[in-house]
Amino acid sequence: MINTIIFDIGKVLIGFDPDIYIKRFEFDPEEEAYLSSSIFGGAHWQDLDLGIKPFEQIREEIAASVIPSYRDDALRVFDQSFLTISKKDYTIPWIRSLQARGLQTYYLSNYSRWMIDRSGEALDFLPLMHGGLFSCEAGLIKPDPAIFQAFLARYPQVVPDESVFLDDSPRNVEAALALGFHGIVFKNHEQAVRELEVLLGADRS
Repeated sequence: MINTIIFDIGKVLIGFDPDIYIKRFEFDPEEEAYLSSSIFGGAHWQDLDLGIKPFEQIREEIAASVIPSYRDDALRVFDQSFLTISKKDYTIPWIRSLQARGLQTYYLSNYSRWMIDRSGEALDFLPLMHGGLFSCEAGLIKPDPAIFQAFLARYPQVVPDESVFLDDSPRNVEAALALGFHGIVFKNHEQAVRELEVLLGADRS
């Protein structure tokens, strides 16, 4: 019987919108695409989520790796990248409604300590949950199966085939499925609620 729901955070329980954020700088399309890919689409952002390198080191690596004429703009984008985060009105009611039905709620998210410290009100739901694991705590990122194993080691009461994992990334959901979790690829709140209710209903029929 399903008794546990495990959520990704970015693009699921909070908004994470690099494409909207970078448009506020009003760069020309070529620079915008280049900076978005260089900062959010590559190894630098993964290094931030891993929590192994300090923020300043990653910042220096970005400065050294981008086209020199874009360097100052790249650092401006990176330094304010916490502005990609926004609060979702549905998050707390959703968590509370699941808990009211006796379900345990956890999070498993690629997230940096630097970003956690700057996400403020958007993460106000964390104290309501039964627990979770950030990538920066484990030094691992999804879809690496090792981060799922680290989560299970932290919460041995969680059983994969009694748990549903929700994530906006199909690769992350596939990794969870391979380990025996139920999985839902999150596209939007309404779709995820529908699919979760199907799983919960089938489990109880």
